[in-house]
Amino acid sequence: MNMPSVGRPIAPREHGVWAVLYGSFLVGVGVAGRVTLPAALLVVGTTAVVFANGSLSILARWSAKDGQRERRRHALIWFMLYGAIAAAAFGPLLVVFRMAFLLLFGVGAACFLLLRMFLIREGDDRTLIGELIGAAGLTMVGPVTHAVSVGEVQAISLILWLLLFLFFASGVFYVRMRVHSMVSQRKGASASNREWWPCVAYHVFLIIVIPTLLWVRVVPWPAFLAYAPAVWRAAAGLSRKAARLDLRRLGWSEVALAAAFVVILIAAFRLTPLAG
Repeated sequence: MNMPSVGRPIAPREHGVWAVLYGSFLVGVGVAGRVTLPAALLVVGTTAVVFANGSLSILARWSAKDGQRERRRHALIWFMLYGAIAAAAFGPLLVVFRMAFLLLFGVGAACFLLLRMFLIREGDDRTLIGELIGAAGLTMVGPVTHAVSVGEVQAISLILWLLLFLFFASGVFYVRMRVHSMVSQRKGASASNREWWPCVAYHVFLIIVIPTLLWVRVVPWPAFLAYAPAVWRAAAGLSRKAARLDLRRLGWSEVALAAAFVVILIAAFRLTPLAG
């Protein structure tokens, strides 16, 4: 009896996903100050979930009118395989390590996933709101990792979620602004304010909210330095008017910026811990 072929693995096409995912994971582990087996299981499980999201995206876009039943079968097989890996990784966290608090995070993650599937179905996943929702869902890995590493949910876990989202949302606004500006100029049109003003408004908001968090002592003061490169990058990008844009170079620069953010944020919490 011939076994059905599973075909080539399906991987997410959004390469920036990995910077957000693993950046958030490293922040959670780094701020906790320990690398544990539960944290290792968590990163395996979340990686499998992200891969499964690629398959689920295909299933969400598919309709009976498409006639692509083979593609749907292929996506379904890989969704089940990735789901099995995720279950094998998450199972011990609940059964062996008795981390029942993960169920609450699981409910939140499921809500983000369902919302994303709805946006994909409606063709709105590449909108600004769609990308921000995606960033919010991925950065949840940070607080979950911290909670798993220390064995409980702490206030700092939720603070990390806020800090991670604020940073990676900056990248969403910046990249959209650069790409939209390039497309407009290639069409012979002048630079549009359609993506320019949201980028400006967000970074003005960032300049206000981060010092406010420092002032109320929610985060240690060196954390301000983690956002300085992002604000500088946005200011420099707003002054660029060249129609040519190397997307690969832009992607790698965002990865480098994320790496700097992760290192500085971890150092801020480790070297200047919050009182209490």
